[in-house]
Amino acid sequence: MLVQKPPKESLVDSLIYRSYEGEGDYNKPSYGEEKQVKFIRIDRKTEYTFNSDGKQLLRNAKVFCYYGLTTPLPDFKAQDIVIFDDDEHKIVGVSKFKEPFIDQYYSFELDVI
Repeated sequence: MLVQKPPKESLVDSLIYRSYEGEGDYNKPSYGEEKQVKFIRIDRKTEYTFNSDGKQLLRNAKVFCYYGLTTPLPDFKAQDIVIFDDDEHKIVGVSKFKEPFIDQYYSFELDVI
């Protein structure tokens, strides 16, 4: 039994993805080729945390990707770059969710700044 996914028509956003490949000359980050990723949902909400050092940015947006709907579905990881709304964002957190009764991914949630 699979968990119901959102209708594909509701996944109206897309982004450009570049995978982090390490550091190059002078410790400058190196990224792979650009890939267009379609059928995602982006929640654009800036979130902060407050501590003794002051206000700290947690994320600018959360990106939702679904196995079987999002095309292509890369293996996202921290430090990868995604580009949407004409801005470059860095992935700072990846949450992977699996289907409850089979060994298959259901969705990915990306925290980006």
